[in-house]
Amino acid sequence: MSVDRAEVERIARLAKLSLDDVEADRLTDDMNRILEHAERLRALEADDREAPVAPVDARRPPATRSPQAESPDALEASLERFAPDAREGFFVVPPPPGVGAGPGEAREVEG
Repeated sequence: MSVDRAEVERIARLAKLSLDDVEADRLTDDMNRILEHAERLRALEADDREAPVAPVDARRPPATRSPQAESPDALEASLERFAPDAREGFFVVPPPPGVGAGPGEAREVEG
């Protein structure tokens, strides 16, 4: 399969692109190289179909997850395992230095 310049110009019109002569020639060449590469890949895929395949047990679907995926997710554990202070499902983070702990509360800045 290959494309000619008229096909490239038709595609450019459909895409509402304006191409000069140099761009149209370059795109024609590029598209033909892409199509040649796709044909070579298709030929390789045909060769691979003859490779032996392991038998499949129809009664049991193939495994899609590793055995480790069957263990509980670490994040399903309580937050206290990951953070020194967690309340109501949130991590409690101390305020940055110089910022009050609450509305109207001033905090001393060491320094």
